Amino acid sequence: MSKDIQPEKEHRFRHVALPIVIGILSLAIGGFGGYAIARVFNGLSAEEQKLVDEYRILMDEWVFADQDIGLSDAAMEGIAQAIAASNGDSFTFYTPTAEEQNLSTSHLGFGFTSHTYDGGLYLVDVHNGEAQKAGLEKGDVLYGVKRGNEAYFDFTTHTNAEVNAYLGEEGHDNDTFVFDYVRNGLSGQVSMKKGTYRENIVEILQEPSLENKNTLAIRIPSFLDTVSKSVNNLLRKYALQEKTIDRLIIDLRGNGGGALNECEDLAKLFVKKGTLIYELHGKDDAVLERCIQYSDPTYRIPSYDIILDGNSASASETFALAMRAGTDCTIHGLPSYGKGIAQKFHYFPDNSVLRYTFAYVYGPEREDETLYDEGEDDDDILCIQGKGILPDVPFATDYLWLSRVPALTESIGVSQVSQEYVLRLLNEIDDDSYPDEYGQDYHFVDAIEDFSFYLSTNGISVEPFDEDGTVSLALFNKMTKESYDRYLAYGKKLLEDTLNDR
Repeated sequence: MSKDIQPEKEHRFRHVALPIVIGILSLAIGGFGGYAIARVFNGLSAEEQKLVDEYRILMDEWVFADQDIGLSDAAMEGIAQAIAASNGDSFTFYTPTAEEQNLSTSHLGFGFTSHTYDGGLYLVDVHNGEAQKAGLEKGDVLYGVKRGNEAYFDFTTHTNAEVNAYLGEEGHDNDTFVFDYVRNGLSGQVSMKKGTYRENIVEILQEPSLENKNTLAIRIPSFLDTVSKSVNNLLRKYALQEKTIDRLIIDLRGNGGGALNECEDLAKLFVKKGTLIYELHGKDDAVLERCIQYSDPTYRIPSYDIILDGNSASASETFALAMRAGTDCTIHGLPSYGKGIAQKFHYFPDNSVLRYTFAYVYGPEREDETLYDEGEDDDDILCIQGKGILPDVPFATDYLWLSRVPALTESIGVSQVSQEYVLRLLNEIDDDSYPDEYGQDYHFVDAIEDFSFYLSTNGISVEPFDEDGTVSLALFNKMTKESYDRYLAYGKKLLEDTLNDR
């Protein structure tokens, strides 16, 4: 069955230490050696023969060819990256192991997902693992750790990359980690070791009650696991408890997708009989598969709502299209990512994997609906690739950029994107006090100094720059807090607006 990659976890190709880039591309034939040999009997094309010849020359005469540099993996990664990049397809790639495909929800570690915040780690999620057993909660901020008998490691004096590298360093699976954390302004400590944990599949945001007009609100982070079974079990539990559910809100913000079969099974719990859930189109627009609801839905909840944002993609978008066409579902939030393509996986005998895009994913339109100025529309399906889903009730502010952490402390030469982020944050704080763009009279240095002054007006004194001219880590830490606090506030308001909409 087809799978979909999560965009916020897109594969990052590893840098291979080869002297020249062409080495990677030309070595690609090594990964397809069996294919090339088979083609010899029918004759290779000129392009294929060129690759074979170049590969053999490099293997036989290249001075570095006897060194252990992972030629096969480099070749496979290189050819997949080069071909996919020519079409802008970042979802087609090769990994030396199946584990590197990031398709599992079970992992080894502490069991939390974090975001850089005020020099520490803000816990975005606490999963079913060691962190949860130790008593950590969503919203806690970790500020340092003592690992085994080592000296205390202060997060606030290190970059986020250094903190993550320290926590993920190999060889410490049996060490005890004692974390300092802050929760609601109060400090505490927890002690834990690394262990296996499972990511959250479904999170209950609000249980049904008379006060909220029997509204159940849940969050689904991905479609990588048994989502449909978990939601079904939850609804059955409420039914056994004789709790009425008149409205179901499904929060799909940040849900980057997963398995289409999970999207199908979840949609079939709710959509009316005859609803098209998705249709796959391959090369030359050939219809590869049609998924339709052939029976009555398992549940008939009077009202449905879905929340999307720019990180809702792939299977989550497919599910949303099916729900908006097959129920009375209202879509809230921000335009979704726009990933209307699906991937397959080819597993090689050595456990390596080639993931590749094999189809466009089409979903249903509502009855008598035409989206995106299609003009005369003689069908009832659409592909949202590169477009996304437009919400029925749009949220006023696109706030996702507030969660993106720019690189400000690594060098004096800060990127244009990072510079623009700082000015945009200043305008978010007070759009009457700062210019909309940099110019001759207002530079990046001015913006950093203005943010330092803003902090001072709130009783926080930090130097804007270090002696070498880079943005100070202390100022950057406060910037991540200011930015993420605003991101969280917008996210909370969007949920509250949705809850109060009916």
